[in-house]
Amino acid sequence: MILLAAVLGCGGDPPPATFAEIYPLLFPVETKPQCNFCHSLPPNQKSNGMLSMGTDPATAYAALIGATGHADCEAMPYIVPGDPSASLFYLKLAGIPPCGSRMPLGGSQLSQADVDMVASWISAGAEGP
Repeated sequence: MILLAAVLGCGGDPPPATFAEIYPLLFPVETKPQCNFCHSLPPNQKSNGMLSMGTDPATAYAALIGATGHADCEAMPYIVPGDPSASLFYLKLAGIPPCGSRMPLGGSQLSQADVDMVASWISAGAEGP
């Protein structure tokens, strides 16, 4: 019986999140705007901290991976694959930003489960769409 549970994946940790699961948290289709309200706009120091994620998953992913925050954040990487605690993106969503404000600014904060999903995606290597 225990072998069957192991084979079926019962009782273990859930698999890490994918970017396909993360993207709808950032750019929801049927609910009020989250990140897309500011971060779908062209880069601007005042409206989005120079982070423009466009309007599709591939553009959003490309904007996060291999990129860094602006000078106010000491050019900290948005995503460090495998390390949420070194990833500005995660820290801003988790409410422990080393600079600036918690995100989304002025919007509904992500639930702890959603923040944990982002952490699991980054911990697993932050694979793309």
